[in-house]
Amino acid sequence: MQSRWLKPLRATVACVMLAFVLAAFADFRGQVPPALAHGLASIQFVPSMVALLTGASIALAGLFILVITLLIGRIYCSAICPLGILQDVISRGARWFSRKRKRLPFSQKHTRLQLVFLGICIVGILIGWTGFTLSLLDPYSIFGRIGSSLVRPVVTLINNSLVGIGNAMGIDSMYRVDPQWAGAGALALPLLMFIVIFVLAFFRGRLYCNTVCPVGTLLGFLSKKSFLRLEIDKDRCRKCANCLQVCKAQCIDLKAGTIDFSRCVDCFNCVGVCTEKAIGFRSPRKKAAAPAPLPVHQDVPDPQRRKFVADAVVFTGLLGTGLGVAEKAEKRLPITPPGSSSVERFLNRCTACQLCISVCPSHVLKPAFLEYGILGMMKPQMDYNYSFCNYDCIQCGQVCPDGAISQLVLEKKQITRIGNAHLDLTKCIVKVKGKDCAACSEHCPTKAVNTIPYGNNLRLPEVNDDLCIGCGACQYACPAAAITVEGLPVHEQAKKEVEKKAEKPKMSGDFPF
Repeated sequence: MQSRWLKPLRATVACVMLAFVLAAFADFRGQVPPALAHGLASIQFVPSMVALLTGASIALAGLFILVITLLIGRIYCSAICPLGILQDVISRGARWFSRKRKRLPFSQKHTRLQLVFLGICIVGILIGWTGFTLSLLDPYSIFGRIGSSLVRPVVTLINNSLVGIGNAMGIDSMYRVDPQWAGAGALALPLLMFIVIFVLAFFRGRLYCNTVCPVGTLLGFLSKKSFLRLEIDKDRCRKCANCLQVCKAQCIDLKAGTIDFSRCVDCFNCVGVCTEKAIGFRSPRKKAAAPAPLPVHQDVPDPQRRKFVADAVVFTGLLGTGLGVAEKAEKRLPITPPGSSSVERFLNRCTACQLCISVCPSHVLKPAFLEYGILGMMKPQMDYNYSFCNYDCIQCGQVCPDGAISQLVLEKKQITRIGNAHLDLTKCIVKVKGKDCAACSEHCPTKAVNTIPYGNNLRLPEVNDDLCIGCGACQYACPAAAITVEGLPVHEQAKKEVEKKAEKPKMSGDFPF
């Protein structure tokens, strides 16, 4: 079956997908609708499966991807996964950079490494480290951190450098925006991952996808049983090697006339360049003769492979012990977004894609470093030193694809307590310097912080814990750091202030005075 139209169709879908997903993460002006950002994230394999298995939503995209893989192979890796598409862009750039057309000959697959990374992923999920494991290995989350932590600040700087030129040309819609950089610790891992992926893609194409990525390994195993597979017609093939020039997965063995379809990402480049129409989708052919029996030594389990996987499991368990100690040593609890319900639930489900950080209009969400402990690295936390949670905003819950942040209606969000405000009067300007302030009470949206008479015509702040939701407006507004918000391990429900009706003035005669 010849399908010359498959490559341009796949390339078009991939370009559109990469452009929109990157726009969602690099959006520094809040122009990408939350519904679109959520939709793009929900069709990714890992977020969809997490949402489905945890009951966060009926997300069927993950199951659909499994079915498609069983039908025609790993089309997800080349047309939907943004990290895979990014590697294709880098690989194409490498070909443009090199004067001589780059050729990637067939290479043997690294089965042991694939099993180790997939085994670590499975073990991490089974022992309850789902969020931590997926945050390190999920390709969508890795791309999200690259887009949010690296691309978005750079795009913001480019925008700021062009504002003057744009305004001079009469483009009033351009304005300066403060770039949102992650802390050095939280920025280090996305930067390191980008460098590793860039180098591998530049020199070896899809080596990362076919060696490290557990999604690629899982879908590769399934594609071995796919109904249709790309195969080489040996009668037509002249061994011109045009296919080797464009195969970025290094899965075409031209000497044997075969394609390792478990590593093929269905980019259809080989189909497009084959002048003899020798490569196309075909159903697996039935062999006339029974295959020769395997040598006896191949049926014996490989002790080295078992030891490799066992060592990985032991290492994971030892790491867990150390991480548990580190978690207990952490005293101050970070604040998780409204809708996350509890710190434990949030850390178990969040894959640290950081889409919520990108869409947060007040920029109060920042990637954590060790504030949650090692298990919570790169996951969002509320940082009230730089901003506060907007009382009328629910965008983080609207875009979260895996249910780590549930979508709350605005009325419920406004009474969800994520932390408690604590007032240190020994630092308060009113008491220390005898000057009027009231910044905390003026910015409190729930009236949990009010003032009482103090001294000579001054007002001293006090906190009503029943009304406080921990939004951080008071902490952000306080010039003396006298009021801070501490996170709650489990979110609670606050009371809402009941507005008192004004009493009618008493009438005296014909006039009310």
